[in-house]
Amino acid sequence: MRNTFFPAYGLWHCGEGFQTVLLMWYMAFHARLSPAEIGFYQSLQLIPFLLFTALGGSVTDRVGARTSFAASTGLFALSLGLYGLTDPAFGFNGPLFAAYCLLSGFLSAIANPAIDTFIPEATPAPATKNALLAATVHNVAKLSGNAATLALPVLSAMGGFIANGLLMAASALLLLRHPRAPRPVSQPSGAAAPGRLAAHFRAHPRSFDILLSSAVLGLFMIPAFYVFQPLMLRTWYPQQEGLIGLVGVVGWIGAIAASATATRLSHRIRRPGALALAVWAAMALLFAALPLMPGFAAYLLALGVLGMNGLGKALVYGAYLREAPARDRALLIGIDQTAIWGLATLGTMGLGLLVEAAGLVTALLANTGALLLCLSVLALRGRLTGMGSA
Repeated sequence: MRNTFFPAYGLWHCGEGFQTVLLMWYMAFHARLSPAEIGFYQSLQLIPFLLFTALGGSVTDRVGARTSFAASTGLFALSLGLYGLTDPAFGFNGPLFAAYCLLSGFLSAIANPAIDTFIPEATPAPATKNALLAATVHNVAKLSGNAATLALPVLSAMGGFIANGLLMAASALLLLRHPRAPRPVSQPSGAAAPGRLAAHFRAHPRSFDILLSSAVLGLFMIPAFYVFQPLMLRTWYPQQEGLIGLVGVVGWIGAIAASATATRLSHRIRRPGALALAVWAAMALLFAALPLMPGFAAYLLALGVLGMNGLGKALVYGAYLREAPARDRALLIGIDQTAIWGLATLGTMGLGLLVEAAGLVTALLANTGALLLCLSVLALRGRLTGMGSA
């Protein structure tokens, strides 16, 4: 049977890329929400990542990744379609949209760790290279999803949500056709999961610092994209609001170029952890420079370079997956995704409030400073900077 993992993986992230821009467009331009409201609803969708992603990983380890992913993604597709059908009847309805954000966030929190468990054995190549390959597929899919949102003015809110649901449904159906992997050999129960996890991070301190880097990205980098990107467009380039999909497209073009280049040159990357820290620091500084862009074309070029941000995670994620025992792999993935996406809940809400209180530029500079400080601490700890490619 043909391996259908990467097509399913691509469709899933295409759907997520579509939804990211869809929700930005829906809140900033369709519903005309305030910065604090945008931060609030974005955080509602991320709250389940804080509360349920590790649980979702544990459930996946028990029931199997195919079952967990197909069920959660199928329900995600259904929720997208049903919410889209409510728009002509109710328009924007705060409580209804809040319920949708919570439900879709919960289902995504289950599906995300499930699909990532396939990456280490996706090809016969080492897990570190498979992670870079998965990052390239991820970036191409996100680009496709972002590009598709250029049709939102024609699709309208209803059509956008329904189209997004079809992408998710196709991903679930494809993964159900993926060959079943052999279940891990049963092991003695041994220590409880919390004890096993503590022992794992003690034995693999590098994995712990990769987890810390995810927490830093979740608190400061991810919220910057969620909150600043739509507000910058609305504040500085309001005449270009119909091009919000293009804003996402240029970022994913940069991401694809970076991850594809890193995949081809993976055998030459001797210090992936140090390179990851350097990438994140450079992206933080570029974010701080966005107010200095002389026009919309320069702003788009800067966003294209900012797309390289995702390369940092791809450079270190393979080592995290490789060190995770099969027994607890989905749980460890869930913990990592809780750190990055769960903490993004707090960061997104806080950043929305900070923009409301202090203004866009002040909040941008404060967020950049906090991010650079945390990256400096990680560099001084030495576990990522000393990380080799083996």
